[in-house]
Amino acid sequence: MFTSAKALVIGSYKGRFEIVDAFQGTEFGVSEAVDCLSGLKHIVQERPSVVVVFQGRSLAQTRQVLRAVRCLTAAPVLVVGRGSQEGLAQALGDTADGFVTRNLDHATFLAYVRTVLSKN
Repeated sequence: MFTSAKALVIGSYKGRFEIVDAFQGTEFGVSEAVDCLSGLKHIVQERPSVVVVFQGRSLAQTRQVLRAVRCLTAAPVLVVGRGSQEGLAQALGDTADGFVTRNLDHATFLAYVRTVLSKN
């Protein structure tokens, strides 16, 4: 399939593989980074269309990663986390463009990514 968009998935959580799998066979080329530093390098080198960040051990850690990502790209940033979308949105404020829970099926996740991209 022709890839017209690039997705970057940042996080050490094993569920990252589910998100990477969701992008396979779609219009998205996908890269992975297991930590913030390598993720920032990918952003500079590849200029992804969308960045997906897994919630870290703490919300403070996740906010730090999101701020660093925001310094390098205007691409939409989605957070995959625990709990409700409303809870994540309230805790992380305006540091991300969207919040999804870890248990979304592939089709719903991709529809959400496409919606966020269409708004930017």
